Amino acid sequence: MAYEGVYNYCHSVYDWSVVKENPSMMYVEMGEETDSAYQVIFRSYTGALVYFYVDKISGTTRMVEQVPSLGVEEEVGSFELSDYTK
Repeated sequence: MAYEGVYNYCHSVYDWSVVKENPSMMYVEMGEETDSAYQVIFRSYTGALVYFYVDKISGTTRMVEQVPSLGVEEEVGSFELSDYTK
């Protein structure tokens, strides 16, 4: 459910049309799992990474964006996973 919700969120918020020629430029994949959260990672065509931390109990999803080339990392918001699952 964590992957599905984040995948749906990313496809509703980000413009995927820029990668029609090269789909591997943007992707969503599962990251690490802790006792309290699932991590899902989104890679943008710009090279930025957004880490989604999905709380296993509440479904509240915290987002942290990282721009490796600039050495920047910041919390950028949250959403309810249930808003993006079927």
